[in-house]
Amino acid sequence: MLFEKLKKLIGRRYYPLNRIEVSRKKLTANYRRLSSINKNIKVAPVLKSNAYGHGLVETARILDPLRAPFLSVDSLYEAYELYNAKIKSKILIMGYVNPENLTIKKLPFSYAVYEANQLKKIVEYQPEAKIHIFVDTGMHREGVLIDYLETFIKNIPPDILHNVEGLMSHFADSQDSGRPETGKQVENFKKAIEIFNKNRIFPKWRHIANSSGLLNSRVLGLGKISNVARVGIGLYDSVLRFITHVIQIKNIKKGDKVGYDFTYTAKKDSTIAVLPAGYNDGVDRELSNSGIVNIKGASYPIVGRVSMNITTVDLLGSTHIKVGDEAEINFLPKKTKKIPYEFYVHLNPLIKRVII
Repeated sequence: MLFEKLKKLIGRRYYPLNRIEVSRKKLTANYRRLSSINKNIKVAPVLKSNAYGHGLVETARILDPLRAPFLSVDSLYEAYELYNAKIKSKILIMGYVNPENLTIKKLPFSYAVYEANQLKKIVEYQPEAKIHIFVDTGMHREGVLIDYLETFIKNIPPDILHNVEGLMSHFADSQDSGRPETGKQVENFKKAIEIFNKNRIFPKWRHIANSSGLLNSRVLGLGKISNVARVGIGLYDSVLRFITHVIQIKNIKKGDKVGYDFTYTAKKDSTIAVLPAGYNDGVDRELSNSGIVNIKGASYPIVGRVSMNITTVDLLGSTHIKVGDEAEINFLPKKTKKIPYEFYVHLNPLIKRVII
């Protein structure tokens, strides 16, 4: 929408300096690959946090025709954005929703619930809303503690029990399938299902696994107790590219310093490229003096501190790069404790997403 307004304003095509490319082919392939891991477990894509930075609506439009059980988002705002974009897939809101925001109009969403009053109010304002009870199996974030689950269920008014369509939880660490705490979470989820069945509640969807949980689902025996995995990180593997452009090239001398606080000193005469993207755009300051930029098939180091809207790169003596050339930010710095998705979710939502 922003770019359509700009085109109208300047009366011609608008060429942004920065863009984010999302591969339809790779995203679709990732979804189908994940869906083939365990025939008993379907994949529900997670689109929270602007689809991990990939673009909420743009990503949903790619996934919508694939007939996932539902799309998972964090907030009512995200769900409403998909609703306005006419996404046809069912939508589960996993984060807390203030029931007062549901009083205005009927909405076709499902809700994760772990507070009794919240449940009653959601169904009061949205009588047809579907509910997924979130049980805390051991991660101890949100969720009904397993020891209180039966009491929680018994306090649900009988006339709204039919709204319950899901039982859900979340792994704290499913990468290490042999970890005792993970095994305990699996056992607690089994216990939760037994409590549901004992009280004659048979949820359509049962889900606890994330990406690594799905990959380890056979070892963990999840195919027998769950039929959906909420997948985010695994879905977006190698799907995104952040493209910017070279806007200036300059020669500096040995000993010259670059950027805020002079954190980089040239060890020899060097050629520096200036890029119009910084931490406002999602080029994290942690990439300062450690990140990599790809230009014309070669890799060049980020030097100096990443600024709000500017990043500088050492061209390592290359003479074939010119102003206007495209540059791709690599979100795998040499030394970091972050995963790439911590960088992706901070990509500015105003940057144009292009589906390729």
